[in-house]
Amino acid sequence: MSKVTFLRMFIGLFGVVFIILTFWLSVYFHLSISTKIVIALAFALATIFAEFIIAIDNLEKRLKVAFPSLELSLKEQMAINETIMLYNKLKKKKDISTQIAIKGFENIHHLLKQAEKGGDFTFQNIYVAKMIILAELKPGQSFKIVSNLVEPFYWKSGKDETEHTKLNYRQAKRGIHIERIFILKDDDDLSKMREIMEEQEQNNIDVFYAFKNNLNKLLPYASFAISEELSCGVISHREDLLGKVVITSNNEIISELSWQFDNIKKQSNKFNAAKKSLYIK
Repeated sequence: MSKVTFLRMFIGLFGVVFIILTFWLSVYFHLSISTKIVIALAFALATIFAEFIIAIDNLEKRLKVAFPSLELSLKEQMAINETIMLYNKLKKKKDISTQIAIKGFENIHHLLKQAEKGGDFTFQNIYVAKMIILAELKPGQSFKIVSNLVEPFYWKSGKDETEHTKLNYRQAKRGIHIERIFILKDDDDLSKMREIMEEQEQNNIDVFYAFKNNLNKLLPYASFAISEELSCGVISHREDLLGKVVITSNNEIISELSWQFDNIKKQSNKFNAAKKSLYIK
């Protein structure tokens, strides 16, 4: 039963009781006809006022359906309205690059529908995806990463890369348990990543490393990151497509990745900056 139906039934029931009570009072207190009319009009006005409230509520619901952006902040409304205007403007153009851009925009609808259903979807920025998860974690929660970002510039160059690194350090110092296993090809990778791993270790991140050839097919994807508490994972399927990742909230997949992480960790070496001389070829 909707709120509107309930309210109308309540008003009707109250009206019947009110009429009976009015007649009883008029007999008991010998009320004049004019007094009874005033009482009846008062109830009628109250009923009209209730219907007016119902009409406003229905209008608000219709407006939200017709203009869903009204529920957003002013800044978000402006961004969406500008996007729609750009979309309408670009649809009139016929050049190939514009058509590609429009196709990308239309894919956003599919992405949002997948997210609504809890399905996997593709996201174009591995750093932003991880930062969103990291920012939501609370002290005591964990973030497990198997990383193939084994070039120093992945951590120190560019806005997203730098912000991603800084957020890792801030969250680790807040008490989020971050474990990162670097997947290396050889000793050269270990040598060039030593400074990055040392810096991460100094910022309260548990750093491990493993050589890809020693994993015996334990690595299911090029890289992945999971938060079991948030039931969310970021998966990179290919080493040559680091920017393109799959976002999953499938509990079975996340549990499987957690199990894989633990197995890879068993085959990994704990980085220890105090023994860095052992890592230099």
